[in-house]
Amino acid sequence: MRRRDLLKAGALAAGLVVGGQALEGTAEGTMEGTVEGTVEGTARAVPGPATRIALAGTDGYITIPGRAPVYIFGFLAVPPAMSIAELTAAYKGKAQHVAPVLDLGQDRDAYITLTNLGLVGRPDLVDSHTIHWHGFRTPATVFDGVPEVSVSVPIERQFTYFYRPHDPGTYMYHCHFEDVEHVQMGMTGIVFVRPAQDGSTALDPLRRSTTYAYNDGDGSTAYDRHFAILLNEIEEREHDADEQIQEFVFTDYDPQYYTLNGRVYPQTVLPNGHPSLPGQPVSSLVQVNPGDRALLRLANLGYEQHAMQLPGIPMKVVGEDATLRRSPSGADTSYPAGTLYIGPGEARDVLFTAPPFNPSARVSTDARGSYNTYLFKNRDFRRLSNHGAPGLGGMATEVRVYRGSPLPSQSVVGETYA
Repeated sequence: MRRRDLLKAGALAAGLVVGGQALEGTAEGTMEGTVEGTVEGTARAVPGPATRIALAGTDGYITIPGRAPVYIFGFLAVPPAMSIAELTAAYKGKAQHVAPVLDLGQDRDAYITLTNLGLVGRPDLVDSHTIHWHGFRTPATVFDGVPEVSVSVPIERQFTYFYRPHDPGTYMYHCHFEDVEHVQMGMTGIVFVRPAQDGSTALDPLRRSTTYAYNDGDGSTAYDRHFAILLNEIEEREHDADEQIQEFVFTDYDPQYYTLNGRVYPQTVLPNGHPSLPGQPVSSLVQVNPGDRALLRLANLGYEQHAMQLPGIPMKVVGEDATLRRSPSGADTSYPAGTLYIGPGEARDVLFTAPPFNPSARVSTDARGSYNTYLFKNRDFRRLSNHGAPGLGGMATEVRVYRGSPLPSQSVVGETYA
């Protein structure tokens, strides 16, 4: 029996029972609180005793320059009050990549309900789905999302995961059913936890910042704007093989495209929710005012290490894998970085301060005014093209520093401004 067939049989038996119990709990209203969904693909917690998020797993397509649409599996945010039948009718076949960014609070209970809608392009494939919060310290394996030791969600079933995050920082989540395949196919996203210290002005009286990456106790991780960027690769032969009911041998893995939030340059600088990219709603454009302190929440769910640079702007790593850079004695171990090395399954929290606007440097203009451009990019030139096409492509985006201070405060992570 193949591994997929074994998991399919076990997941169906477990999911029908446990998933039914979770669905019953939702119907009885045992979960409180809600989240805000936005066109940017972000699920953000709002005040309440608990956070409730609804996601669906299905298939769809994304757009990559120079080729036909790429077949994907993915998650998307859906209305929590809809029935499975209503969700299937409205959202089946409309997966997005990357998955919605999940914005949670420290010590605030979170309930994430996953609905498996099935696949339009592969109705013969009856894979279950799970949510595995990579790096999260969960006390109960049933909510860990590894199907061999927990629960997987069969097609047309739901399961609600429960989390109580005690450790702030940047994480990632993905499907762990047939994980090598499903991760490459696009079932990946960033989840981050805001520290309990958020809201304090006493730690940073001069900057008057109230947002922090960690509970640092001294305001050293304060930021004005933050951006969540997921690094990944696309091996188009694997995606095409899945669509064409063929096998792909992963020892032949050799990606042709390198992505930031599911897009390649110049797609990466298009705003959130751009109509030309319905399956890729999350931008990687970084827009800042001079003097803004920006936090980059970076995670790598590809299968290769990446080396990222921001020439012209110094960076400092303040957190790694959802852990503040402090020694056991409390000494600051953050470090400056000209190049960020991020291996598969790793996360970095990186701060930089936007430099003054320089009128004698390269100046461009958009609807918000004039700005200087800095490239946040992979150091390897082979990962800066789209399947070898001429010109800049691949794993690159822009940091735009504007003249004056035309940008309002962020309302969601990674907000873009027309």
